[in-house]
Amino acid sequence: MIAVIEQQRVGRRKPANEQRGKPKILEFTFPGLRQTSPVKRTSWRTVQQIRRPKRGSKPGGHARLKTPATRTTSHPRSFPRGFPKILKNLSRADLILAAVVALCLLIPLAFRLSFLAPEQVEIELPVAEDVESAMIHYLIPEGQGEIDVGPPDQKILDVIKTTSYTVRSGDTISGIAQRFNLSMDTVISFNGIQDARSLKVGTVLTIPNSNGLKYKVRRGDYLGGIAKKYAVALNELLDWNSLETSVIVPGQELFIPRARLTEMERNRVFGRLFIYPTKGRITDRFGVRRDPFTGLRRFHNGVDMAGPVGTPVIASMSGKVAMLGFNPTYGKYIILTHPEGFQTLYGHLDSFKVQKGDSVTQGQRIADMGSSGYSTGSHLHFSIFRRGEPIDPFQYLH
Repeated sequence: MIAVIEQQRVGRRKPANEQRGKPKILEFTFPGLRQTSPVKRTSWRTVQQIRRPKRGSKPGGHARLKTPATRTTSHPRSFPRGFPKILKNLSRADLILAAVVALCLLIPLAFRLSFLAPEQVEIELPVAEDVESAMIHYLIPEGQGEIDVGPPDQKILDVIKTTSYTVRSGDTISGIAQRFNLSMDTVISFNGIQDARSLKVGTVLTIPNSNGLKYKVRRGDYLGGIAKKYAVALNELLDWNSLETSVIVPGQELFIPRARLTEMERNRVFGRLFIYPTKGRITDRFGVRRDPFTGLRRFHNGVDMAGPVGTPVIASMSGKVAMLGFNPTYGKYIILTHPEGFQTLYGHLDSFKVQKGDSVTQGQRIADMGSSGYSTGSHLHFSIFRRGEPIDPFQYLH
């Protein structure tokens, strides 16, 4: 499109604003438009050039003026007052594009929020006297039985309490336990009794208010493992010991409700950890002795009990058959393993009554006495080992 410039000549009648000394305004008109739109205002220097004739021209003459080149546009720029300066550097096309992008981002968000908004539903709360029945009905629907909302079990929520008792003449562990309606295991555990047969008069005992064991936390223990070992609920341990968390430390004392001593612990306290493995006459003891064949002094790691061939041999303690077979020294032999690192050896046997891998109980018949191996006659060689070291059997046999 070619712009047509209408120039006011100097010779014609001057406009009112030019007569008062104001700068001349140039305007562009576009064909096909009803109105002219001001596009660009000239500077003061341009106006002076228009009014001042060129050198060499005749006085009174009029020089042909050249209008400075201007860029035409079909959409003149115009910005309302108050817009930020940064918007002046943007074209209208840029602004329209930015507005379209903003609408594209906001419309889906508003549409999504309108669907996600939860519907406000009011809850009708029951009156005070119906609160309890309403909660029960909500938790347990109809047809699934009723529950008792009475007071909770006090035994579960109780804590351990103790009293003192002084041993009198004629008292026994079983009698004291029966007097306070407790088990012997509880009395033994709370007082750390190692030998129930030597209970002294005047000894002050601690008597708890419930059956259970007193346990001292060891390194590596954790409350869940203790509860699993004694088949007790973890919450019961927390309640009985008034613990807020399950964190325990070595040396801490705990009460384990309804727990019992193991057979080995009970037998040790009552002097029945090991029982005599057979009936017979003691012919040799533990320690250094003279060898019956050579006469040399040698170490004897057990005791010998003489008896007729075929005399029953029983397990001195509950355990498991670890080995059985024949040895040139001990003849036919059996080795039993027991808790806490104990082992027992039965030698010079005539026959076996068990097999390797069998579990045996204390007092169960495992073999018959004989004279096999390095032996001078029918007898039983009996040894006790603790973690591989032989110990005197008479420290445990009573």
